[in-house]
Amino acid sequence: MPAPTWNTHTPPPDDFARSIGLPPVPARLLYNRGIRDRDAAQAFLSPDERDSHDPFLLPDMEAAVARLADAVQGGEIIGVFGDFDTDGLTATALLVKALEELGATAIPYLPDRTDEGHGLNPLAIGSLRGQGISLMITVDCGSSNVEEIELASALGIDTIVTDHHVLPPIQPPAIALVNPSRKNSRYPYGELTGAGLSYKLVEALWRFLGKGTPEHLMELAAIGTIADVGPLQGENRYLVKKGIENLNRTTNPGLKALIARAGLKLGQIDSESLSFSLIPRLNAAGRLASPAVSLSLLTARTIEEAEPIADELERHNDARRLISRKAVEQATYQVESMIGGPPSVIVVEHADWIPGILGLVAGSLAETYNRPVVALSPGERLTRASMRSIAGFNAVDALTGVQEVLQRHGGHPMAAGFVVATSDLPQVKEHLASLPLNSNGNTPTGPSIEIDGEIAPASLDKAYFAFIDSLSPFGKGNPDPVFLTKNVVAAKTRRVGKQRDHLKMSVVHDRRMWEVIGFRMGDRPVAIGDHLDLVYTPGLDEWGGRSTLQLTLLDLRPAR
Repeated sequence: MPAPTWNTHTPPPDDFARSIGLPPVPARLLYNRGIRDRDAAQAFLSPDERDSHDPFLLPDMEAAVARLADAVQGGEIIGVFGDFDTDGLTATALLVKALEELGATAIPYLPDRTDEGHGLNPLAIGSLRGQGISLMITVDCGSSNVEEIELASALGIDTIVTDHHVLPPIQPPAIALVNPSRKNSRYPYGELTGAGLSYKLVEALWRFLGKGTPEHLMELAAIGTIADVGPLQGENRYLVKKGIENLNRTTNPGLKALIARAGLKLGQIDSESLSFSLIPRLNAAGRLASPAVSLSLLTARTIEEAEPIADELERHNDARRLISRKAVEQATYQVESMIGGPPSVIVVEHADWIPGILGLVAGSLAETYNRPVVALSPGERLTRASMRSIAGFNAVDALTGVQEVLQRHGGHPMAAGFVVATSDLPQVKEHLASLPLNSNGNTPTGPSIEIDGEIAPASLDKAYFAFIDSLSPFGKGNPDPVFLTKNVVAAKTRRVGKQRDHLKMSVVHDRRMWEVIGFRMGDRPVAIGDHLDLVYTPGLDEWGGRSTLQLTLLDLRPAR
């Protein structure tokens, strides 16, 4: 695999730290995140309700809330159609729980990833109509389902669409299309995810009915926002920070059971816990079985009901790990075997790959090779595909030119999916192979690591870690701090872990010893006495009641 390029941010002006009243290292982290003055720094470090905008500024929100309030007060049965990924799942659970708290009857429907795919479909509409619904709300989907919403209308179902995906030229005939991507939107923030938008609908409804603000539901909005890689700036940052605070004292039985199965503790959950522990477990059922399992966990009413569901999710997640690891290995072998190296857009495929792991395969390779990646699962009649992109390459726009042969497609700039007849697959592959990565035709040479600055580990003191708490949560738009330290000396080195695939080192810098862990770097050739340059994220290793600095390695190379 290609070695990553190290890109160190340009340092801020000499007087920047003084101008915002912070030490140099915290000031540099803020500067690298676009902060340029004291007021902006204060707003970023202390997000509050001022970052939460009036939900009635969203397109069609007044019409959506008026119709929804009539349904709640009139005792109508309300259908909630979601999506099978964690953003759609949490958006669905959030809306169902909010409606039930208002005394309404809400029937959720999550499509099967393989048999139904993304978005509304006639089977789902017929099923919901058969259960007596007269109003349907879509969450995290629906913007491109013109024919399906026409069918719903013909069956006597009113539809409210809440979605954040790219709008097609022809918009669906819904009674309300709540999508901040609409050209007529007055909403000042355009990066809400499906779960965030679901929360804004509930917020508007509760306000309309005089119920206050449903802040206890922010925990679900936070999970969905992290899962969909929403940028953690502006309103998303407020939703996630507040939601994680709520999650750390949650009373939701399903979340409490899932947190326990993941080996986490209330009070210690952060964005990393969500990304690497809770979200994969919530996603696992939809990848291998039915997303309804995860939905039943999030909407469970008692811990006795939730615990066996959490156990089932744990089994699915264990299986998902094994299946996806094998698929990524197969895909990597395909890329490494490509003559001339990876093309601008990488396409990998395997008939044994189930649709539920295609996004994982594409995402892993996109991160490794810094290329857009399309992972295919070709069948005898249909081929399913998942695409993951990189900055500057729009996954949805990439499908322009072959849309006429795609049976289903959709997504957003960083992730898209489609279904195509296998007989038409060569045409799609030819189109993807013709795409440049950008307008000037330049192709990145490989993955890269963005570095906040070069420092000495000794500068990472207690004040730094106190600052980190206010800088979090971390994610897209606010990445974990990454530092470079040059010319450390390896004092101890060994392989650790069940498979001995992790690298554990003690290194010396400025006559002090520091502990380093490199996950999945056990094969890196490091010997005692080697002089190294390290790129890492700093953290605290809690053991025996003590906190010590630990450097989590991202890359290393011989000192220059």
